[in-house]
Amino acid sequence: MFFFFQAEDGIRVFCLSRGLGVVYFFFFKQKTAYEIGVRLVGSEMCIRDRANGMAGLFVGASGLKTAQTALNTTAHNLSNINTTGYTRQQVTFSDTTYVNVNSKDKVSYASYGLGVAISEVRRIRDQYIDLAYRNENSRLGFYESQYNAVQEIEDQFGEMQGVTYKSYLTNLYDSINELAKNPTSTVARSSLIQNATAFIEKSENVYKGLRDYQTTLNTQVSNMVNKINDLAGQIYKLNKSIAKVEAPGIEKANDLRDQRDAAIDELSKYIDITYYESENKETIINAAGVPLVTSGELTAMSTRVVEGTTLVIPTWPSYERDVYEDGKLASNADDTDKGQLKGLIIARGNMVVDYTVVPVAPDSNDYDMSTEEGRTAYQQAYNEYAKQQEYYNTYVEPSAILSAMAGFDKLVNGIVERINGILCPEKTETRTNPYLNADGSEIQADTYIYNSVDQPVLYDRYGREVTGTDNGDGTYSYASGEKLYESAGGAAVPVDSYEYLMLDMDKTGYGMDDDKTVGTELFSRIGTDRYIKTTGDNGETIYLRNNLNETDYESLYKLGNLKINPEAAQNVGKIPLSTVQGKEDFDRAKELVDIWDEKFASLNPDMYAKSDYMSFYNNYIGEYATMGKALYNYVGNQTTMVDGYDNQRLQSEGVSSDEELEKMIKYQQAYNAASRYVNVVSEMLEHLVTSLGRI
Repeated sequence: MFFFFQAEDGIRVFCLSRGLGVVYFFFFKQKTAYEIGVRLVGSEMCIRDRANGMAGLFVGASGLKTAQTALNTTAHNLSNINTTGYTRQQVTFSDTTYVNVNSKDKVSYASYGLGVAISEVRRIRDQYIDLAYRNENSRLGFYESQYNAVQEIEDQFGEMQGVTYKSYLTNLYDSINELAKNPTSTVARSSLIQNATAFIEKSENVYKGLRDYQTTLNTQVSNMVNKINDLAGQIYKLNKSIAKVEAPGIEKANDLRDQRDAAIDELSKYIDITYYESENKETIINAAGVPLVTSGELTAMSTRVVEGTTLVIPTWPSYERDVYEDGKLASNADDTDKGQLKGLIIARGNMVVDYTVVPVAPDSNDYDMSTEEGRTAYQQAYNEYAKQQEYYNTYVEPSAILSAMAGFDKLVNGIVERINGILCPEKTETRTNPYLNADGSEIQADTYIYNSVDQPVLYDRYGREVTGTDNGDGTYSYASGEKLYESAGGAAVPVDSYEYLMLDMDKTGYGMDDDKTVGTELFSRIGTDRYIKTTGDNGETIYLRNNLNETDYESLYKLGNLKINPEAAQNVGKIPLSTVQGKEDFDRAKELVDIWDEKFASLNPDMYAKSDYMSFYNNYIGEYATMGKALYNYVGNQTTMVDGYDNQRLQSEGVSSDEELEKMIKYQQAYNAASRYVNVVSEMLEHLVTSLGRI
């Protein structure tokens, strides 16, 4: 049997063969107590023979090894004190093997221990605080997206930056008010053109800013999808590395676990996740109800493009569905207000909107409520309004950007069309045959009427479905801004009647030019003339409202399609504010002033009270100011909560230099004590061997 012991002049290996009675000594160079201890640890031949007293060396060696491990762990903590995501590691100790003492005069065996062992090098991390942090961090990401969108809207209107959009409305009103005092004044007319131009340019810039921000949000959505995929890939790879290290059950992959936890922390802000650790030490993650990271596979997220736009929708290709159900509202009550990705999508919206998506409630005064036919028509109009209202509340109103674009376009369209309507008063003519151009082609009607069609659904020229109104007798009626077809690309349905808007020559104003020009609007659509000049049934010249642009697409008075009429801008005399006799048309000019006091529209479909233009804008901005304040407070409170959980984690998981230095001193002293103990036992054994042995 071999024995190792420390002597001042070197290490001696003492080999004793009891059967032969021979002793051999081998001499080596001087060794440290730690190097001796490492050789002694686990040496069963030093443990089993209790008669030689070598167990004492094993006790000391175990102390050396554990103290050295504790020192290494402490040094590792100190070196990573500024490492983001690092979790403090702690050494736990346990007693090691016990040896029985063979005592024949005792009923039971006595035993003595052989020192200390490392039980575990563990991370100091609270999984419940982690869960709370990630849950609230996900909610913070959602509301930060909403708040940033509202801030951008406020910035676009400049309400906090000096020159506000409201000043452009005020200047336009003031110029109209001055013009009403002298409608034929060239100076007043030029001032109107100048302020109307500034109004349109500012409106277009604000709308463009909202569209650009929607594009920015769209880019962020695409980037976030890629980031989620990257994080999921990192977690999947770390899972495999951790499982490989920890599979033998000998050590913990603490640093790899820190990297995985940091990735999960970041992922939690982007998307709502749930997770757990499997038996093979891999973290299984579900994201938005789909297994994102499992033991066997990684589910990648992708995107699809919304038809007719550049907007992208995140999808799960493996499951053939969108990540988020379109139109499903996020709510704190049902815990669905989580994830920055969802917040970005809701703030951005999934479409491009204009004033036409804002439903307008029918006015009962426009219907003959004393007759059954009038009441039925009103009820049908109200039912259609209710459908539009539900659509608006589901798909437009939740989005800060979409509701801002729709509401703002509603305001500008209302001002533009009302001013143009006074300068160019119109009437409606219903007829059974269409008007024709000089070349014999049919002029687009304002409305096509279909009174009795067998099909409940028809199609426009783009192949989109148009639903009819049930007449109650198995037929359906339609009123459309363009012709309808039996099927997509099929035959046209016969039209029952055509409705044309035309310039009312009995009410129109005239320009001051020699030609006494009529029908000159102040605001024009890009690439679209207001009227098509043709000949009526009586041979007189008539002006039919034109609804198509140069490429035969529908053209509306909406932002992105507006400009000052160049004909009026180049010759202010053509603005129709004179009578046929060439006098000032004070009545028409006064109408332009009075429209600013008219009740224009309600801010949203859920409000029935209407407002004038200025009040509408004030309410519009006030709504976003209120929303912004509420979101600011919510984000602030949520940030405090997230920071609170993070601070709790730092208190337990973070590295304290003072605490670690204190531990280093303690473990160094333990190491020194174990080293001295080994030297004492070594000297004792050397004395015994020297005294009893023979050469």
